[in-house]
Amino acid sequence: MKVNEITKENWIKPGMTPAEIVKFLRELEGVALTCTGMRDAGQSDFKNRHRIHDLSSLCPFYEDMLLFSSECHGGARWHVGIMNRKESPFEEIDILREKMPSVMLQTLIRETNLWGYRPYPKNVIEYVVERVDIDVWRCFSFLNDIRNMRTVAEIVMKRDRLFQPAISFTQAEWTTNEYYLSVVDDIVDLCGGVDEIVLCIKDMAGVGSPERIRSLVDAIKQKYPELIIQYHRHATDGLAMPALLAAAQAGAKILDAEEDSLTRFYGQAPILGLQSYLEESGIPVVLNREACVKAVQKVRDWIGHYEWAESPFKGFDHQVTSHRMPGGAFPSSFEQAQKGGFLHLMPAILKVMSLYNKIVKYFDVTPGSQITWVTCSGIVNKYEKEQGESGVHHIIKLLTKFVEEKDQNFDAMEPQEQEELLELFRNAPGDFRNLLLGGYGRLPQGWPADWVYQSTFGDEWKEKIAERDDSSPLDSLKLDDLERIKTDLGVTLGREPSDEEFTLYLMHPKDTVNYIDFREKYGDSPLVLPTDVWRQGLKNPGEKVEFELQGKPYCIELLSIGAEHDGVIHVVMKINNKTKVYKVETPRAKKVEIRMAKGENEIGAPINGNVWRIGNPDRGTIKVGDIVHQGEEIANLEAMKMENAIVAPFDAVVEEIAVKLNDQVQEGQLLFVLKKLD
Repeated sequence: MKVNEITKENWIKPGMTPAEIVKFLRELEGVALTCTGMRDAGQSDFKNRHRIHDLSSLCPFYEDMLLFSSECHGGARWHVGIMNRKESPFEEIDILREKMPSVMLQTLIRETNLWGYRPYPKNVIEYVVERVDIDVWRCFSFLNDIRNMRTVAEIVMKRDRLFQPAISFTQAEWTTNEYYLSVVDDIVDLCGGVDEIVLCIKDMAGVGSPERIRSLVDAIKQKYPELIIQYHRHATDGLAMPALLAAAQAGAKILDAEEDSLTRFYGQAPILGLQSYLEESGIPVVLNREACVKAVQKVRDWIGHYEWAESPFKGFDHQVTSHRMPGGAFPSSFEQAQKGGFLHLMPAILKVMSLYNKIVKYFDVTPGSQITWVTCSGIVNKYEKEQGESGVHHIIKLLTKFVEEKDQNFDAMEPQEQEELLELFRNAPGDFRNLLLGGYGRLPQGWPADWVYQSTFGDEWKEKIAERDDSSPLDSLKLDDLERIKTDLGVTLGREPSDEEFTLYLMHPKDTVNYIDFREKYGDSPLVLPTDVWRQGLKNPGEKVEFELQGKPYCIELLSIGAEHDGVIHVVMKINNKTKVYKVETPRAKKVEIRMAKGENEIGAPINGNVWRIGNPDRGTIKVGDIVHQGEEIANLEAMKMENAIVAPFDAVVEEIAVKLNDQVQEGQLLFVLKKLD
């Protein structure tokens, strides 16, 4: 079908079978577009802070734009939604279905890691995927371990939704066309052919040169000429436009883009500019340009509210081809560095990342990007804390010598340098250790060198190597007791949780409980308040905000703010002409003394983080009086989206638990008091 024959009535829409969609695309003489404006654009340049209140204003235009799909769900948007924006991904889908019913909704899912940062058991994956109303399921593995996609693929295809398996792309000496073709072979085998899937090439860091992308797409099309290919690419290296053109010229049928007014540095290419560039190059594009122009302009009405969320690291960065930080991780990583007080160390961290990813080989996309970030930022911070700026220069010089000069020949390093390398990963996060043991699946280039295990596990390194298992987490993880977990959530909430609440809880327990508490206290305020009021409130007497809630108009006016007394302020508001007084406690209202771990029997926090579990999955919650055994997990801290297990150093009785679930703790803070068993 020619592009000029496409109308809203005969275009791809929800309800079509995967086979019908693939057949339509095969017959299309041109390319289609997925707009990432509702998901990846916000993740890559605005820390996932774009609210559905603003995004939904684009729906009338998306309804007419003739998009292949709207990527509006998944990735880190799920987590940040409940953690920061206080929005449920389920209610977002409901809103979008109502306001743009003709548009295919698309998610990004991390195979066994779903929308979290660790592998989930098979029954959790089944429970979650069955309950999410999405049309296009883009699924990737940061290891390109296609076995890990099996359960997601089975459920999505059984539901007659479009499964879009993705190959994680980077440009390195080992990522040849032959390597990627073997990954595509695995995908085709998994999906039973090419007639009901769309293959995505996921260039999550924006590192593929135009000629490299042209070569890869051509190689895939030569082997699988009927396979529909979609190219997803970030703009970080500054070469997005020519790379997208190269992909289309080689046979890609769908490309990802975003509103021109959303485009910064780490998201996708501008959609209007891309359409113009492709058509000038002789490639027709399916797009209602008039509706798209209106969407681009609508973004300008509210994008100013999010300037605070943009990354402080401005401009394109061609050095991404070395450090390979994905676009979706740039703003959040810089935000974490800013909050942690080490923003000045970012150039050094990126340099260490460029060396690290030659030692342990996988693809820097979630959760791999988080493992890389936490591990490398931890190394640089440790050297800076112990030796200052000279220490940072020293570790970069050491790793550069080892990787680039000695070609990772451990025996070629001086004895003192070997000793230092054997301490490099000693404080690495638990997820890095889990990666080395095969907890996420099979690494794309096999296990790292033995010295990495010695550096990570110390005297136990040989035993840990013997424990390695490269089977898929789908086969190695025990099933969760879903009834017990749901009962535990019910106890926490004091009521029966809904299916949607339980699904959220399975992904992110701590943040889900906080989200539910917030919504029970503040209702639908995240959905109805304008963004300036949501973020900054009403500051001066006489300011007001008007909105509609459940079909009823509301007006809230600030009348006065009293003086602070003993950490308490009284605020007078007028709500629909009724005056009310509210008591507000400031941070000075309560001061809690932080106890630090001191003795051998006192277990302290190894890092700053959140207490998201007290106990372990096998035995459940640990209580005072329980007996714990050496090496047993007794708590787990979440820091920068990575888990850090706290284990008992000896057999003991728990005498005191000094923290509560969801507490924020600082390094060294007392967690447990244990009494050693005789």
